[in-house]
Amino acid sequence: MAVQICFLLSWALFCSTAMLVAIFLKHRKGCGKSTDRKLPPGEMGLPWIGETADFYRSQRGNQLFEEFVQPRVAKYGKIFKTRLLGSPTIIVNGAEANRFFLSNEFKLVISSWPTTSVQLMGINSIMEKQGEQHRFLREIIATSLGPAGLEILVPKICDSVQLYLDRKLEWLNFEPGTLCTFERVLEGVFAAPVSFPGSKLSRAKKARREIKEMLIKVVREKRKEMESGLVGDERMLFTRFVSGMIRGEISEEEVIDNVVLLVFAAHDTTSFAIAMTFKMLAEHPDCHSLLLQEHDDISEQEETWRKSNVGRHEENEIYMASCT
Repeated sequence: MAVQICFLLSWALFCSTAMLVAIFLKHRKGCGKSTDRKLPPGEMGLPWIGETADFYRSQRGNQLFEEFVQPRVAKYGKIFKTRLLGSPTIIVNGAEANRFFLSNEFKLVISSWPTTSVQLMGINSIMEKQGEQHRFLREIIATSLGPAGLEILVPKICDSVQLYLDRKLEWLNFEPGTLCTFERVLEGVFAAPVSFPGSKLSRAKKARREIKEMLIKVVREKRKEMESGLVGDERMLFTRFVSGMIRGEISEEEVIDNVVLLVFAAHDTTSFAIAMTFKMLAEHPDCHSLLLQEHDDISEQEETWRKSNVGRHEENEIYMASCT
């Protein structure tokens, strides 16, 4: 668990300080020096493979930003080119650059994900949609997970957790092997885009097919219930998905792919890392006390630091926070 938390925290740090913008450049004849001059500095590495090996090596060591991004930022600047997972890639760092890309999505740039991620999450998920269909799916998800939706969802989650605890951790409503299947898919999300028997990607694809078969049964059962009059709470996300499917607004494949995406997004995300951080702090009161004291000291000296080099003081003084 500790290794997984470190990986998630490292990944969250990388995502918060460096936005990976994968730009799939089509190789065409005639793209000479004039095209190269438009690209930022950097190294493309080996043909097709690029710097993927370095990327994975630093990722496995939970040092993605420190060992992969930071040295290249120091050498080339906050924007540099490379080649990852078989695709020419531009890595962008800094608030201003990230704000530019995020505010111009579907205008100057479009979102794209590594091939393996798309294959495992689903080509019909919101991560692959653009334009009107993307806005439609985003509205369903945002509405269901907004304040009104959470008023219904949170009590249900609390009831499920309480039931689980009341039974002394002896019961969990999962089919045998479900968690292992889930983890196999997770292992393949950022695996090398090479599929052969026994490879991570191959095992992940097989696990993804098993999950799809389970979800098809659930979706069709839910549709049958709704068509017979047992609609349930229409503000729940799954109900809204199936309702849209019944009206012909989205397909069964889109429902399944988006459910898979949201399940994985809920698991492998910064909110999960934060939740586990709180859990570990609750289990170690001494660390919690030191962390509180550290931030109390920072608050008292905030005015003094504001007049000096804030970055240096924060780096040197916030020791417990960085350890956490």
